Amino acid sequence: MTSVSLTFPIRPDQLTALRRAVEQADRQARAHGLNGCQLTRGQAEFMEWPDINGVPIGTVPCEDATVTLPLLHFQGWTVIAELEHEPEAGTTVTVLPPYVDEPVDVSPRCDACGESEGTLTSYLLRHDDGQTMQLGRTCTEPYAGFPAAVLAALWRLVRWCLAVEPYEAGTVPPGMRVDLGLVLEYAAALTTAAGYAKRGGDSPLTTADQVRALLLGSTDRDVVRQLHRHLRAAGDVSALAESVREWCRESTNDPSDYRRKLARVAQEDTADPKELGLLVSAVPIYMREAQRELRAGDRTSITATITEVSPLSSEWGQRRLIRFVDGAGCLYAWESMTKPFPKAGDQLRLTGRVVRTGARDGKVETYLSRCRVMPAAAS
Repeated sequence: MTSVSLTFPIRPDQLTALRRAVEQADRQARAHGLNGCQLTRGQAEFMEWPDINGVPIGTVPCEDATVTLPLLHFQGWTVIAELEHEPEAGTTVTVLPPYVDEPVDVSPRCDACGESEGTLTSYLLRHDDGQTMQLGRTCTEPYAGFPAAVLAALWRLVRWCLAVEPYEAGTVPPGMRVDLGLVLEYAAALTTAAGYAKRGGDSPLTTADQVRALLLGSTDRDVVRQLHRHLRAAGDVSALAESVREWCRESTNDPSDYRRKLARVAQEDTADPKELGLLVSAVPIYMREAQRELRAGDRTSITATITEVSPLSSEWGQRRLIRFVDGAGCLYAWESMTKPFPKAGDQLRLTGRVVRTGARDGKVETYLSRCRVMPAAAS
Protein backbone atom coordinates (compact mmCIF):
# COMPACT_ATOMS: atom_id res chain seq x y z
CA MET A 1 0.00 0.00 0.00
CA THR A 2 1.56 3.29 -1.11
CA SER A 3 -1.19 5.73 -0.13
CA VAL A 4 -4.11 6.12 2.23
CA SER A 5 -7.45 7.85 1.64
CA LEU A 6 -9.62 9.62 4.19
CA THR A 7 -13.30 10.24 3.34
CA PHE A 8 -15.49 12.52 5.47
CA PRO A 9 -18.49 14.88 5.16
CA ILE A 10 -17.81 18.57 4.78
CA ARG A 11 -19.71 21.79 4.10
CA PRO A 12 -18.83 23.91 1.05
CA ASP A 13 -17.68 26.80 3.26
CA GLN A 14 -15.10 24.49 4.90
CA LEU A 15 -13.50 23.57 1.57
CA THR A 16 -11.17 26.58 1.43
CA ALA A 17 -9.36 25.55 4.61
CA LEU A 18 -9.20 21.93 3.42
CA ARG A 19 -7.75 22.92 0.03
CA ARG A 20 -5.10 25.02 1.77
CA ALA A 21 -4.05 22.11 3.99
CA VAL A 22 -3.96 19.72 1.01
CA GLU A 23 -1.89 22.14 -1.10
CA GLN A 24 0.65 22.72 1.69
CA ALA A 25 1.11 18.98 2.27
CA ASP A 26 1.26 18.34 -1.48
CA ARG A 27 4.01 20.93 -2.01
CA GLN A 28 6.12 19.51 0.80
CA ALA A 29 5.68 15.91 -0.38
CA ARG A 30 6.50 16.63 -4.03
CA ALA A 31 9.44 18.87 -3.12
CA HIS A 32 11.06 15.85 -1.45
CA GLY A 33 10.34 13.38 -4.23
CA LEU A 34 7.24 11.78 -2.71
CA ASN A 35 3.84 11.19 -4.24
CA GLY A 36 1.56 14.17 -3.87
CA CYS A 37 -1.75 14.67 -2.06
CA GLN A 38 -5.10 14.78 -3.82
CA LEU A 39 -8.56 16.09 -2.96
CA THR A 40 -11.64 14.52 -4.55
CA ARG A 41 -15.13 15.94 -4.00
CA GLY A 42 -18.35 13.95 -4.00
CA GLN A 43 -21.86 15.01 -4.99
CA ALA A 44 -23.40 17.76 -2.90
CA GLU A 45 -26.45 16.79 -0.84
CA PHE A 46 -28.38 18.32 2.02
CA MET A 47 -27.96 17.24 5.63
CA GLU A 48 -30.28 18.03 8.54
CA TRP A 49 -29.10 20.86 10.77
CA PRO A 50 -30.22 20.70 14.42
CA ASP A 51 -30.36 23.52 16.94
CA ILE A 52 -28.37 23.35 20.19
CA ASN A 53 -31.07 21.09 21.67
CA GLY A 54 -30.81 18.61 18.81
CA VAL A 55 -34.12 19.60 17.18
CA PRO A 56 -33.84 19.66 13.36
CA ILE A 57 -34.44 23.23 12.19
CA GLY A 58 -33.30 23.08 8.57
CA THR A 59 -30.70 21.80 6.13
CA VAL A 60 -27.25 22.74 4.87
CA PRO A 61 -25.43 21.58 1.72
CA CYS A 62 -22.86 18.90 2.45
CA GLU A 63 -20.64 16.61 0.41
CA ASP A 64 -18.15 13.79 0.94
CA ALA A 65 -14.53 14.82 0.48
CA THR A 66 -11.77 12.26 -0.05
CA VAL A 67 -8.15 13.19 0.67
CA THR A 68 -5.45 10.83 -0.60
CA LEU A 69 -1.93 11.17 0.81
CA PRO A 70 1.24 9.10 0.48
CA LEU A 71 2.33 6.54 3.03
CA LEU A 72 5.95 6.98 4.13
CA HIS A 73 7.97 3.74 3.91
CA PHE A 74 11.52 2.98 5.03
CA GLN A 75 13.10 -0.49 4.81
CA GLY A 76 9.85 -2.27 5.67
CA TRP A 77 8.80 0.42 8.17
CA THR A 78 5.70 2.62 7.66
CA VAL A 79 4.90 5.84 9.52
CA ILE A 80 1.44 5.28 11.02
CA ALA A 81 0.96 7.85 13.78
CA GLU A 82 2.08 11.15 15.25
CA LEU A 83 2.49 11.54 19.02
CA GLU A 84 2.61 14.97 20.63
CA HIS A 85 3.90 14.72 24.19
CA GLU A 86 3.20 17.54 26.64
CA PRO A 87 4.55 17.13 30.21
CA GLU A 88 1.33 18.47 31.79
CA ALA A 89 -1.36 17.78 29.16
CA GLY A 90 -0.22 14.27 28.34
CA THR A 91 0.13 12.67 24.91
CA THR A 92 -2.06 13.33 21.88
CA VAL A 93 -2.02 10.48 19.37
CA THR A 94 -3.12 10.90 15.74
CA VAL A 95 -3.27 7.52 13.98
CA LEU A 96 -3.94 6.89 10.31
CA PRO A 97 -7.35 5.16 10.03
CA PRO A 98 -5.98 1.85 8.57
CA TYR A 99 -3.89 1.43 11.75
CA VAL A 100 -6.29 2.62 14.48
CA ASP A 101 -6.24 -0.81 16.14
CA GLU A 102 -2.45 -0.79 16.41
CA PRO A 103 -1.34 -0.67 20.10
CA VAL A 104 0.53 2.56 20.83
CA ASP A 105 3.04 3.13 23.63
CA VAL A 106 2.44 6.77 24.55
CA SER A 107 5.56 7.20 26.65
CA PRO A 108 7.69 10.01 25.16
CA ARG A 109 10.89 8.70 23.63
CA CYS A 110 12.98 8.43 20.48
CA ASP A 111 14.32 4.95 19.76
CA ALA A 112 17.05 6.43 17.54
CA CYS A 113 18.74 8.85 19.94
CA GLY A 114 17.23 7.78 23.25
CA GLU A 115 15.74 11.18 24.13
CA SER A 116 12.78 10.79 26.49
CA GLU A 117 12.42 14.00 28.51
CA GLY A 118 10.55 17.27 28.02
CA THR A 119 8.21 18.21 25.22
CA LEU A 120 8.65 15.87 22.29
CA THR A 121 6.90 15.20 19.00
CA SER A 122 7.53 11.72 17.74
CA TYR A 123 6.25 9.43 15.01
CA LEU A 124 5.27 5.81 15.38
CA LEU A 125 6.58 3.42 12.72
CA ARG A 126 5.30 -0.10 12.19
CA HIS A 127 7.41 -2.82 10.50
CA ASP A 128 5.96 -5.40 8.17
CA ASP A 129 6.78 -8.04 10.80
CA GLY A 130 4.66 -6.23 13.42
CA GLN A 131 7.42 -4.43 15.37
CA THR A 132 7.01 -0.76 16.22
CA MET A 133 9.38 2.07 17.07
CA GLN A 134 9.22 5.79 17.77
CA LEU A 135 11.35 8.44 16.11
CA GLY A 136 11.60 11.97 17.43
CA ARG A 137 10.98 14.74 14.90
CA THR A 138 14.64 15.71 14.65
CA CYS A 139 15.67 12.09 14.01
CA THR A 140 13.20 11.20 11.25
CA GLU A 141 15.37 12.60 8.44
CA PRO A 142 18.85 11.39 9.47
CA TYR A 143 17.55 7.96 10.51
CA ALA A 144 14.75 7.25 7.99
CA GLY A 145 15.07 9.96 5.35
CA PHE A 146 11.74 11.65 6.14
CA PRO A 147 12.13 15.47 6.42
CA ALA A 148 10.43 16.90 9.50
CA ALA A 149 8.66 19.51 7.33
CA VAL A 150 7.01 16.78 5.25
CA LEU A 151 5.83 14.87 8.32
CA ALA A 152 4.50 18.06 9.95
CA ALA A 153 2.55 19.05 6.82
CA LEU A 154 1.12 15.57 6.27
CA TRP A 155 -0.02 15.15 9.85
CA ARG A 156 -1.43 18.66 9.95
CA LEU A 157 -3.60 17.54 7.03
CA VAL A 158 -4.48 14.23 8.70
CA ARG A 159 -5.54 16.02 11.92
CA TRP A 160 -7.68 18.43 9.91
CA CYS A 161 -9.43 15.58 8.09
CA LEU A 162 -10.07 13.60 11.26
CA ALA A 163 -11.28 16.58 13.31
CA VAL A 164 -13.51 18.45 10.85
CA GLU A 165 -17.22 18.33 11.64
CA PRO A 166 -19.91 19.56 9.27
CA TYR A 167 -22.10 20.41 12.27
CA GLU A 168 -20.94 23.19 14.59
CA ALA A 169 -23.37 24.09 17.36
CA GLY A 170 -24.53 27.69 17.40
CA THR A 171 -23.28 28.56 13.91
CA VAL A 172 -25.24 29.62 10.84
CA PRO A 173 -23.30 28.22 7.89
CA PRO A 174 -23.59 29.66 4.38
CA GLY A 175 -26.21 27.88 2.33
CA MET A 176 -28.29 26.93 5.35
CA ARG A 177 -32.05 26.65 4.80
CA VAL A 178 -34.50 26.58 7.68
CA ASP A 179 -37.62 24.43 7.88
CA LEU A 180 -40.47 26.56 6.57
CA GLY A 181 -43.14 24.75 8.58
CA LEU A 182 -41.19 25.29 11.81
CA VAL A 183 -40.73 28.99 11.02
CA LEU A 184 -44.48 29.44 10.62
CA GLU A 185 -45.27 27.39 13.74
CA TYR A 186 -42.91 29.49 15.84
CA ALA A 187 -44.30 32.70 14.33
CA ALA A 188 -47.89 31.57 14.92
CA ALA A 189 -47.15 30.58 18.52
CA LEU A 190 -45.35 33.82 19.36
CA THR A 191 -48.03 35.94 17.69
CA THR A 192 -50.76 34.05 19.56
CA ALA A 193 -49.15 34.08 22.99
CA ALA A 194 -47.23 37.36 23.02
CA GLY A 195 -48.63 39.43 20.15
CA TYR A 196 -46.98 40.34 16.88
CA ALA A 197 -44.03 42.69 17.44
CA LYS A 198 -42.83 44.83 14.56
CA ARG A 199 -39.85 47.12 14.24
CA GLY A 200 -40.29 50.39 16.07
CA GLY A 201 -42.80 48.91 18.52
CA ASP A 202 -42.58 48.48 22.29
CA SER A 203 -40.78 45.15 22.16
CA PRO A 204 -36.97 45.26 21.89
CA LEU A 205 -37.16 42.22 19.59
CA THR A 206 -39.45 41.89 16.60
CA THR A 207 -41.31 38.61 16.17
CA ALA A 208 -38.94 37.82 13.30
CA ASP A 209 -35.98 38.39 15.67
CA GLN A 210 -37.62 36.08 18.20
CA VAL A 211 -38.11 33.32 15.62
CA ARG A 212 -34.48 33.73 14.55
CA ALA A 213 -33.35 33.38 18.18
CA LEU A 214 -35.37 30.18 18.59
CA LEU A 215 -34.02 28.67 15.38
CA LEU A 216 -30.45 29.90 15.30
CA GLY A 217 -29.71 30.61 18.94
CA SER A 218 -29.09 33.71 21.02
CA THR A 219 -26.43 34.81 23.48
CA ASP A 220 -29.21 35.91 25.87
CA ARG A 221 -30.41 32.70 27.50
CA ASP A 222 -33.11 34.51 29.49
CA VAL A 223 -34.68 35.69 26.23
CA VAL A 224 -34.66 32.17 24.79
CA ARG A 225 -36.23 30.75 27.96
CA GLN A 226 -38.99 33.36 27.77
CA LEU A 227 -39.62 32.56 24.12
CA HIS A 228 -40.00 28.87 24.95
CA ARG A 229 -42.53 29.83 27.63
CA HIS A 230 -44.50 31.63 24.93
CA LEU A 231 -44.39 28.51 22.75
CA ARG A 232 -45.84 26.44 25.60
CA ALA A 233 -48.47 29.06 26.35
CA ALA A 234 -49.67 29.13 22.73
CA GLY A 235 -50.47 25.41 22.71
CA ASP A 236 -50.95 23.58 19.41
CA VAL A 237 -50.78 26.10 16.55
CA SER A 238 -49.98 23.62 13.78
CA ALA A 239 -53.39 24.13 12.11
CA LEU A 240 -52.90 27.91 12.07
CA ALA A 241 -49.38 27.56 10.67
CA GLU A 242 -50.58 25.23 7.92
CA SER A 243 -53.43 27.63 7.04
CA VAL A 244 -50.93 30.47 6.77
CA ARG A 245 -48.76 28.39 4.47
CA GLU A 246 -51.67 27.49 2.19
CA TRP A 247 -52.74 31.13 2.12
CA CYS A 248 -49.20 32.12 1.07
CA ARG A 249 -49.11 29.52 -1.69
CA GLU A 250 -52.37 30.74 -3.19
CA SER A 251 -50.85 34.12 -4.06
CA THR A 252 -48.85 33.10 -7.14
CA ASN A 253 -50.71 35.46 -9.49
CA ASP A 254 -51.60 38.13 -6.95
CA PRO A 255 -51.02 41.73 -8.17
CA SER A 256 -49.18 42.47 -4.90
CA ASP A 257 -45.39 42.03 -5.04
CA TYR A 258 -45.51 41.08 -1.36
CA ARG A 259 -47.99 38.26 -1.91
CA ARG A 260 -46.09 36.95 -4.94
CA LYS A 261 -42.86 36.86 -2.92
CA LEU A 262 -44.66 34.94 -0.18
CA ALA A 263 -46.01 32.48 -2.74
CA ARG A 264 -42.55 31.91 -4.19
CA VAL A 265 -40.94 31.28 -0.79
CA ALA A 266 -43.82 29.10 0.47
CA GLN A 267 -43.58 26.68 -2.46
CA GLU A 268 -40.46 25.13 -0.91
CA ASP A 269 -40.13 23.07 2.26
CA THR A 270 -37.16 25.15 3.42
CA ALA A 271 -36.28 28.83 3.25
CA ASP A 272 -33.22 31.05 3.32
CA PRO A 273 -32.84 32.62 6.82
CA LYS A 274 -32.93 35.99 5.03
CA GLU A 275 -36.62 35.30 4.29
CA LEU A 276 -37.59 34.96 7.97
CA GLY A 277 -39.00 38.48 8.22
CA LEU A 278 -41.15 37.97 5.12
CA LEU A 279 -42.54 34.64 6.33
CA VAL A 280 -43.19 35.77 9.89
CA SER A 281 -45.10 38.85 8.70
CA ALA A 282 -47.58 36.57 6.90
CA VAL A 283 -49.00 35.25 10.18
CA PRO A 284 -50.73 38.44 11.49
CA ILE A 285 -51.82 39.44 7.98
CA TYR A 286 -53.47 36.05 7.45
CA MET A 287 -55.14 36.25 10.88
CA ARG A 288 -56.60 39.68 10.06
CA GLU A 289 -57.82 38.53 6.65
CA ALA A 290 -59.31 35.41 8.20
CA GLN A 291 -61.19 37.61 10.69
CA ARG A 292 -62.59 39.82 7.89
CA GLU A 293 -63.91 36.72 6.12
CA LEU A 294 -65.96 35.59 9.13
CA ARG A 295 -69.73 35.67 8.59
CA ALA A 296 -72.67 35.57 10.98
CA GLY A 297 -73.15 32.03 12.22
CA ASP A 298 -69.50 31.00 11.79
CA ARG A 299 -67.73 29.54 14.80
CA THR A 300 -64.22 30.65 15.57
CA SER A 301 -61.61 29.99 18.25
CA ILE A 302 -59.05 32.56 19.34
CA THR A 303 -56.52 33.24 22.06
CA ALA A 304 -56.94 36.85 23.11
CA THR A 305 -56.26 39.36 25.88
CA ILE A 306 -59.15 41.16 27.58
CA THR A 307 -58.87 44.92 27.05
CA GLU A 308 -62.18 46.15 28.51
CA VAL A 309 -65.00 44.89 30.72
CA SER A 310 -67.94 47.35 30.79
CA PRO A 311 -71.37 46.96 32.45
CA LEU A 312 -74.46 46.84 30.20
CA SER A 313 -78.08 47.46 31.19
CA SER A 314 -80.15 44.29 31.37
CA GLU A 315 -83.53 43.13 32.68
CA TRP A 316 -82.17 39.63 33.30
CA GLY A 317 -79.27 40.23 35.64
CA GLN A 318 -75.72 41.46 35.31
CA ARG A 319 -74.35 41.74 31.82
CA ARG A 320 -70.95 42.87 30.57
CA LEU A 321 -69.46 44.00 27.28
CA ILE A 322 -66.13 42.22 27.09
CA ARG A 323 -63.67 43.43 24.49
CA PHE A 324 -60.46 41.64 23.63
CA VAL A 325 -57.65 41.62 21.09
CA ASP A 326 -55.66 38.72 19.70
CA GLY A 327 -51.95 38.62 18.92
CA ALA A 328 -52.46 39.93 15.39
CA GLY A 329 -54.35 42.98 16.65
CA CYS A 330 -57.79 41.68 15.61
CA LEU A 331 -60.63 43.12 17.74
CA TYR A 332 -63.45 41.05 19.20
CA ALA A 333 -66.37 41.72 21.52
CA TRP A 334 -68.76 39.56 23.55
CA GLU A 335 -71.88 40.60 25.45
CA SER A 336 -71.83 38.14 28.32
CA MET A 337 -73.92 37.22 31.33
CA THR A 338 -71.63 34.32 32.25
CA LYS A 339 -70.06 34.67 35.68
CA PRO A 340 -67.46 35.09 36.91
CA PHE A 341 -66.67 37.89 34.50
CA PRO A 342 -63.06 38.07 33.33
CA LYS A 343 -60.86 41.02 34.17
CA ALA A 344 -58.93 43.32 31.88
CA GLY A 345 -55.53 41.82 31.19
CA ASP A 346 -56.69 38.19 31.37
CA GLN A 347 -55.57 36.01 28.49
CA LEU A 348 -58.23 33.52 27.48
CA ARG A 349 -58.97 30.89 24.89
CA LEU A 350 -62.47 31.56 23.49
CA THR A 351 -64.64 29.63 21.07
CA GLY A 352 -67.84 31.37 20.00
CA ARG A 353 -70.34 32.03 17.24
CA VAL A 354 -70.09 35.16 15.10
CA VAL A 355 -73.09 37.47 15.55
CA ARG A 356 -72.10 40.48 13.50
CA THR A 357 -69.16 42.60 12.42
CA GLY A 358 -68.62 46.24 13.22
CA ALA A 359 -65.82 48.78 13.28
CA ARG A 360 -63.85 50.32 16.13
CA ASP A 361 -60.83 52.60 15.96
CA GLY A 362 -60.70 52.10 12.19
CA LYS A 363 -60.48 48.32 12.57
CA VAL A 364 -62.91 45.46 12.08
CA GLU A 365 -64.51 44.29 15.34
CA THR A 366 -66.19 40.89 15.42
CA TYR A 367 -69.00 40.27 17.94
CA LEU A 368 -69.32 36.77 19.34
CA SER A 369 -71.97 34.97 21.35
CA ARG A 370 -72.28 31.71 23.29
CA CYS A 371 -68.59 31.67 24.01
CA ARG A 372 -66.86 28.77 25.67
CA VAL A 373 -64.03 30.19 27.72
CA MET A 374 -60.84 28.59 28.95
CA PRO A 375 -57.66 30.08 30.37
CA ALA A 376 -54.88 30.34 27.85
CA ALA A 377 -52.33 27.53 28.18
CA ALA A 378 -50.02 28.11 31.14
CA SER A 379 -46.47 29.14 30.25
